[in-house]
Amino acid sequence: MVGASATAAAAAIYSVGTAFETSMAKVSTIADTASVSLNSLSSGIVELSNETGMAATELSNAMYEAISANVDTADALSFTEQAVKLARGGFTDAASAVDVMTTVLNAYGIAATESARVSDVLIQVQNKGKTTVNELASNMGRVIPTASAYNVTLENLGAAYALMTSNGIATAETTTYLNSMLNELGKSGTDASDALKELTGKSFKQLMEDGMSLGEVLAILEDGAEASGLSIADMFGSAEAGKAALTLLSNGAEGFNDSLADMRESTGLTESAFETMSDTAENSAEVIKNKFKNLGIEIYNQNSDSLD
Repeated sequence: MVGASATAAAAAIYSVGTAFETSMAKVSTIADTASVSLNSLSSGIVELSNETGMAATELSNAMYEAISANVDTADALSFTEQAVKLARGGFTDAASAVDVMTTVLNAYGIAATESARVSDVLIQVQNKGKTTVNELASNMGRVIPTASAYNVTLENLGAAYALMTSNGIATAETTTYLNSMLNELGKSGTDASDALKELTGKSFKQLMEDGMSLGEVLAILEDGAEASGLSIADMFGSAEAGKAALTLLSNGAEGFNDSLADMRESTGLTESAFETMSDTAENSAEVIKNKFKNLGIEIYNQNSDSLD
């Protein structure tokens, strides 16, 4: 009986140890190990797993995805930690959290050291809208490049998502509608773009660069439409774009700016959401379970030659 138990324990140690070894070998293929040693990255991942209850292999795979999306190796561990907090507070997995965060960072040229700001805005959208970070991670990537191209800040985009989803438009449809509206506002030759130039002497991109909110720009367009006996929806060629504009102005520019203020005042929300979701019996059980697995990883690392 003792022999059988020892054999089972050795098999379990070998299984978790080799899986983690493989995942870290994958990290080593793209990491700048001259900047941070693989041992340091490995020990940091195990420590993070012990603290959060998220499997070490899931964390190392998330780190790989982060580095492959241009996060510096020197920032990879802290970035992965922020992604874990976003994943826990946003009801998603680490890979999805890394994906949406790196998409935002790369599109807007934001440094990885500012990843907390990105995750805080995403959590605020979840708080104020009828959506989750998981849904945002699956959809935002389709509109973020468009928004960035026309100087629509992450906070403006977040405010738009919060308003539209809170008005009953699903996250996927919100993405489609916003993408259509932003393209018509920014693309030269559309009715919306031409009207803005006539009304302000500037392009949509220039107005956003000047610091106007998306709601303020739409309000200018609405005033121009009403002066001609039209509605703002008439200024757009697609029904989707028109619906987005109508929804965002449902409470006027002031309503949009209130939502924008929420996005700008989101500091610390990821940490708060992470702590709330971590303070559960289920998570405590996961922490204990992963600590045992990580002990197996440590034993494997110390005895890998004899276990091979």
